[in-house]
Amino acid sequence: MKDTHKALLIGLSSRILVVGIFVLSSILFGASSEQPATHITNPLPIVNLFNRDDSGFYISIAQSGYPTGSPKADWAFFPLYPAAMKAVSLLFMPFFGTDYIVLQNEIELSGFIISNIAFFVSVYFFYKLTNKVFGSVKISLVATAFYSFFAGAVFYSAIYSEALFMALALGAFYYLEEDKLPIAVVLGFLASFTRSYGFIICIPFLIYGLQSIKNKSKAIVLFACSALVASPFLIFQLIGYKVAGGAFPITVIARNIYWGIRPSLPTQIVELSSSLRVFYIVGLGLMFLPIAYFIGRFCSRSVKSRLIQDEKQLKYWAFYASMVIVLIYQFFVFSFVRYAATLLPIYWVSAIIYTRNRSVGIAIFVVMTGMLILGSYMLEIGGPFY
Repeated sequence: MKDTHKALLIGLSSRILVVGIFVLSSILFGASSEQPATHITNPLPIVNLFNRDDSGFYISIAQSGYPTGSPKADWAFFPLYPAAMKAVSLLFMPFFGTDYIVLQNEIELSGFIISNIAFFVSVYFFYKLTNKVFGSVKISLVATAFYSFFAGAVFYSAIYSEALFMALALGAFYYLEEDKLPIAVVLGFLASFTRSYGFIICIPFLIYGLQSIKNKSKAIVLFACSALVASPFLIFQLIGYKVAGGAFPITVIARNIYWGIRPSLPTQIVELSSSLRVFYIVGLGLMFLPIAYFIGRFCSRSVKSRLIQDEKQLKYWAFYASMVIVLIYQFFVFSFVRYAATLLPIYWVSAIIYTRNRSVGIAIFVVMTGMLILGSYMLEIGGPFY
């Protein structure tokens, strides 16, 4: 069996687990009456189970577009995923029709299909990128298992934009490593149109430019690529400014109006109930695991030798560091594990630990899988995880 097929099989096993937990949770417990995004029941089995919380915004945007006149909550969500949902739903219209409720079901089905196909694309690129960076099939396959079974990975099957974002971002990073800049920039540009923080994926392009500074022409090209990859954030704000009544930046205003400005993540965790605090402290520990590893590596040898040895990884460490800062100071506690799923060093460090101390590596994997099971249960029944 090819190694890429093994990686995809690992991804498939995680989806079987997630779907199984969703089905069991639905049968045994049912969705909470306070679940904010349980819409009209989709007649297709399984699909409606993955329509939760933010799914409602994506479905609404795909169906009716963005609201005009003021910065309503929909403007906190970037357009590529709902646009893709709308496009794929057109394929079903000849078979199901265009009635309003039927159209909503078609869009919901499209979102579910896109998310799950994108997940497998992301697994493929994650494996390829990891193998490119580390040059080890074993580390790449083990890291793929950690990637697929991380608690935030439950959202890769939900009607959320996470899977599409990761497929595009990981594809961009892989082709950046291959020095195929046109493909990398196109994928990065699209990824930035998928999520509000998507512009941060410009950082590996920027760091690569700094690493190539001796080759001035290449460095200039990479700096330009970095700016282009980040540009959808500004483009979307300008579109919102024109459409939503002169609000700028529309994404930030919409988020702050409807969800408020949150205290820092540690403060929010302290305020949780004791049972929930354990779940999110463990998630925080996994998020900071790469930092402990990084500090340990740089303490064990000279900084210069480590910078040279880890040259390929440094681009993604910089991406990781920027995301950690954003998570600590900007995000709601019930969403940070979902956003932490983008932090590639979590999976790389876990895989390295596994190859050096299998018992510890297995313990980390068991913890991650347990959190994935619990997270799947909480998302399905409308718990504090979204």
